[in-house]
Formats: sequence, structure tokens, C-alpha cells
Amino acid sequence: MTDYRLVAFDMDGTLLDSTRNLQPGTRKAFHAMHAAGTRIMLASGRPVPGLHLLAKKHGLGENLVFAAMNGSVVVDQATDEIIASHALPKDVANNLIRAAKAAGILVMIPHGADLYVEDDSSERVHYEAEGNDLTLRVVEDLTTIEPDPTKIVFVADRELSQSLHDELLREYAGRIELAYSSPIYLEATAAGIDKGSAVEDFCTANGLTLDQVIAFGDNGNDVGMLRKAGLGVAMGNGIPEAKGAADLVTTSNDDEGIARVLAEHFEFDTDF
Repeated sequence: MTDYRLVAFDMDGTLLDSTRNLQPGTRKAFHAMHAAGTRIMLASGRPVPGLHLLAKKHGLGENLVFAAMNGSVVVDQATDEIIASHALPKDVANNLIRAAKAAGILVMIPHGADLYVEDDSSERVHYEAEGNDLTLRVVEDLTTIEPDPTKIVFVADRELSQSLHDELLREYAGRIELAYSSPIYLEATAAGIDKGSAVEDFCTANGLTLDQVIAFGDNGNDVGMLRKAGLGVAMGNGIPEAKGAADLVTTSNDDEGIARVLAEHFEFDTDF
């Protein structure tokens, strides 16, 4: 039996059920993993402050790994050590911003504890800032902000963002990664940077192999992680791309999909 030393979870649609809570079996699995000394990674499009907020809200423990902003920033929760941080090249980031603005698409840049926007009139901007414990920073021109972005978020209906997606891939193939974290969120990170690279960053820093990793996900921005992990698990409610990238498909996030898999590798009582 493989000795799994890291278990990585996407959040929405995976770790959280449709009521945005943890299933009872998932909570038991978390206790069992903590007891076994296995590290737990929250791998999300959210920034680090948002993951801190969720971990505290759901009582997930204080020895987690945060793979934030689609893996572009990896932080050890217990020590606040930054294990990895990968920024987009400034010239590329600025060109992405300009292309989105020309298409009439809302652009948001989370960085550290801040959320940078040019226009705060959208409810989505306030939802993103408040939900992730970020300070809203309204600037005249996003291309002039000091920090090099580790992630850029484009917010639009799928039909509009898909046109931008296709345009950016034609122009910047091999220089960026693009992934949908939801039907209205298209997100850009540096080339080669995704949740899968975050798993690699953590393993490299801690002397683990990818065979010692289990990863759970349901959406497009989970595909890299599902492919890289020794055991990639797609949720039953996941999109076809996630299921195709996984080693196995479990039941849904509302039907103890996580606990059904982890019960085979960790000791805890189950009711199913």
C-alpha cells in the first residue's frame, strides 16, 4: 500500500459540498490524516488570506499547506513560510490586461492581502474582496501597479471570456496558463504554473515523490493536479475534463466522495 504523505483538495465543488460545508465523512478523514502526520493541501484559485479564512471557518486545522491562486503561491500555514511564488512576466501581464479591457471584460488582480481593480462598481468585485479577506485597492491603470501579478482574473460570461481565452492562447502560447475556476472566472498564471506545479513545489521542498500524493478536484483548474498526483481523484459532479485527467472518479461532493476514497488509505469510521 502506498504511503500517502500529502493529500490535496480543490475547494468549491470538491472539499465543500453544495451547502458550502464539509461532509461528515470528510471531517473524519481530516482527523485521520492529521493523526497519521499526512499533510493536507488546500489548492484553490483563492488567495492566501481567503484560504486562511476558510480553514478557520471550517476548523480544518493549523498545519495545512495553501496552494493559492491556482498554485502560483504556495505557503505553509503553520510557519507562514512561502514555499514557492511564481509571477507572470510584467510585459505579458500588462498585455493580458489590455486585451481584456479592450474586450470589455472586468479584470481583478489579487496580490498579497489586496485586490486591485480599476472599477469597483461591480458586485463581483466586492464579493471577491470580502469573501477572501482582501483590501480593495482601486487604481487608475492596472498595468502600473507595483507587484508583478501571480494571477490575473477575468470576469465575464463564458461566451465572452471564451473569445478572450482563444485570443490569448493564440498570442501567448507557451507563455501563460489559462484555466476556468468557474463558468464566469477565467484565470491566468505564468507558463507551467497550476495546481499541479504547486504539488511539485511542495514535494520538492519536503523530499516527497508525486507517488505519495492524492489529489481531489472537479473543475478545469484541477486538471494539472489530477494528472500529477500519484492518485488523482475526480468528483462525480466534476466536468468531463477533470474526470478524464483522473485515475478514478468517486461519488459527488454531496455523497461523501472524498471519504469513500480516503477510507481505503486512512483509518476512520464510516457510515456508508
